[in-house]
Parts: sequence; C-alpha cells; structure tokens
Amino acid sequence: MSTRGAVSAAVAVLVLSGCGVGSAPGAPVVGVAGRPTTPPAVAKSLDLAAASDPCAAVPRSIPLGLGVYGDGQPHEGGGQRYCVWADKVDWPRITVAFSSADPLAEAYRDAERPDPGGDGLRWKLFEPTAVDGQPALVRAQRTDGSRLCEVVVGTGGGGGIVVSAGASGPSDTGGQCRTAVSAANEVVSSLRA
Repeated sequence: MSTRGAVSAAVAVLVLSGCGVGSAPGAPVVGVAGRPTTPPAVAKSLDLAAASDPCAAVPRSIPLGLGVYGDGQPHEGGGQRYCVWADKVDWPRITVAFSSADPLAEAYRDAERPDPGGDGLRWKLFEPTAVDGQPALVRAQRTDGSRLCEVVVGTGGGGGIVVSAGASGPSDTGGQCRTAVSAANEVVSSLRA
C-alpha cells in the first residue's frame, strides 16, 4: 500500500470511529495519538456549591508537608473558586480550584494539543484514573511529573476540581503527581463528608 493509501485508510478509520461506527455506545473516542478525547461519565455527583471555600477543603498537613507554612490565598474568577499556597519565592506549590466549566471534559479535549515548543504533545503525561471513585485525569508537561502536575476530577453537572502541585529550583522533583493525587483524594473525601 502506498503512503497516500495508508494515510487515507487511517483517516477513514478515524472518521468512522469518531462517528461511533463499530464502537459500543458510551465507549471513549480515541484520537490520533491514541489518547481518549472524551471523559468517562460521572456516576456520583459531588456538590461543589456546598464547598464555598476551597482553602478549607485541603487539610493543613498537605501544604505543611510541602514546606508551605502560610495560609492558602482564596481567589475567584473565570467560573472558578480557587486557593493557592505559595512558597517563599511565590511559586504556586499547590492550587485547588472548584470549577463550573467542566474541566474534566476540557482536559480530555485538550489531550492531543501540540507542545508550543514543537516537542510532541503538550501533556507528555496523560493518565486517566479515579480519585475516591470519581473519574479523574493526571496530566503533566513532563513525563516524570516534575515541576507541575495536575489532577482533574469530574464532579458531575459540568463541575470539577483541578488540583495542581508544583516545585521550582532545587525542589524540582518528580513527586508532584503524588502530591497532587494525595491532595485531590483529601479534597474529594472532604466534599463527601
């Protein structure tokens, strides 16, 4: 088969799979890079309206474990309420956002976004997962999750939680995803209480 024929066949498969031909109802649509581009359904909704303060949803031990001793700073804007804990050089070490803009669906739509620097995909790490039973996604711009890692959690009704953990300088380690997942678990648990 010629290169042109192979490309045409690949495009036909993508077009057919995008239309749902030959796939089970509700099956995730898989994009060009082999990543799902639609999120799983949220089976159990969480009420984000009841959590008016994202700073209060994070146990104090998490920022302290990162060496962040100050209180979280609440912010609001763009359909989000969020809290930021920063270290001495004002790098956001941990951020928790409650969003009404369906961040999980947006994260899946963003699965195959090219890296602005031309180095493959923007999100080198892209792992669908679950956080305390809620559909979630772990993503980072580096495969080891260093510098910055995000966990996006679906809460139903178009809402979601985005937890980011970051580091800079000598503390730029690969543990950011562990921190973000741990914080996301704590936040979801506190919303269930």
